[in-house]
Amino acid sequence: MKKFILGAFALSMISACDARRNQPLPQDTVVNSDKKEAEVVIYTSDLCSWCTSAKDILNEQKIAYREINVRGNKKLIDEMEAKTGKRTVPQIVINGEHIGSYLSLASESMSGDLDKRLGRDKKEA
Repeated sequence: MKKFILGAFALSMISACDARRNQPLPQDTVVNSDKKEAEVVIYTSDLCSWCTSAKDILNEQKIAYREINVRGNKKLIDEMEAKTGKRTVPQIVINGEHIGSYLSLASESMSGDLDKRLGRDKKEA
């Protein structure tokens, strides 16, 4: 029951971060990396607490990522939907594979699957 309530709450919060409701801002930023491309891409929008929480996980684990802010940009929202099948943020793509939203990232982080997916030893994190 507890998981169901958490899941329902999270789903309602993710829906509240629907990228179509926002205004234009800078779109593309690489974080924690000197490389132009990062193997982790996160589609975000300002004012989205789930986006901030997802980036916090990546930052805490020193995982380089490319942030694409889709706020108010129909072209980027359409691109995100084409790659993920979703129009809500955050959406996380690792090595070209869509893994899901904040909840998927948090779950993989806690289980150690995120490190495996990235080919990292626990010591590296």
